[in-house]
Amino acid sequence: MEFSRYVYIVVLAVFVVSGRKFLDAWRSEAPSGRMRRFAFGALCLACFLIVAFFEVRL
Repeated sequence: MEFSRYVYIVVLAVFVVSGRKFLDAWRSEAPSGRMRRFAFGALCLACFLIVAFFEVRL
């Protein structure tokens, strides 16, 4: 497999894990919940944009 496919698979895995952690933080009422929501939400959004970049062929 190409190196770019490995990167794509890793980014997809990080997207899924960060999305799950974001949802866990969303339900959390701990004082650090807001910061965790921001961090995991930003990571999830970044992975989504990277995956979208891989899907769009210029």
